[in-house]
Amino acid sequence: MGEAEQTQPMRAAGQKPALHIDTLRDDARLRLWRHRGRSRRLVVSFSGVGRDRSQPPRLEFGRTASANGRDHVLYIADPARSWLNQPGLIEEIAGLVETEAAQLGATQVVAMGHSLGGFSALVLGGFTRVDVALAISPQYSLDPSVAPDENRWMMFRQHFPGLRISQAADHMAPSTQHYILFGKHYREAPQRRLMRPAPNAACFLLPKVRHDSVVKLHEAGILDEVVQLAFAGRSRRLRQLLAERMQAVALTAPGTPDPEDLA
Repeated sequence: MGEAEQTQPMRAAGQKPALHIDTLRDDARLRLWRHRGRSRRLVVSFSGVGRDRSQPPRLEFGRTASANGRDHVLYIADPARSWLNQPGLIEEIAGLVETEAAQLGATQVVAMGHSLGGFSALVLGGFTRVDVALAISPQYSLDPSVAPDENRWMMFRQHFPGLRISQAADHMAPSTQHYILFGKHYREAPQRRLMRPAPNAACFLLPKVRHDSVVKLHEAGILDEVVQLAFAGRSRRLRQLLAERMQAVALTAPGTPDPEDLA
């Protein structure tokens, strides 16, 4: 799930239409793909670490990010798994997003991702316009001074070129509406404890979920709906759906207005 779908010239009866995705760049610094849809929404879909750590991260959320082909998408992967700490990388990505949004005349720019991808989605709004960011089991920080009890991903962290981005919270823009989902498993605690609900940050805890939150959402049959509700800012319905299907607990800052009430 989440790997690049290839355009096929023919398909069996009843099969979904092929999703056309172009490779724009593939080097040691950045992997970049593009799907051109037909809406006015541009989705920036960030890849996570990937299952095969000997290979660069692959494209993720192919159909889910594009709403089955409807929305425009830039799919982005950080091959070095630097958590955007490569010199100038986040600024380069922001420039690519701005260029694509301008070419498309996009009226909404949103970002999403899981794990490393979720971290990237949270950070992007600090460098360019992001209307909504959906982060699923993101890291908030891999800085030992911020998350001293985090011992995962060490094989990548030891090669960081320097921590330009110490923690995602430093770059979560006030103008971006954030939706953040975390599993309640104890292994997620080093990152989850850094989560702070805010007027622009709706947070959800998923019982019986580890770092496999995307898999669990998919198994519950609600992954695509969760993504679309978040992008549409439908916080109330998202809260209801996650509670009904995942027994999720919503965390919001006291007195936080529902974004749907402000629309």
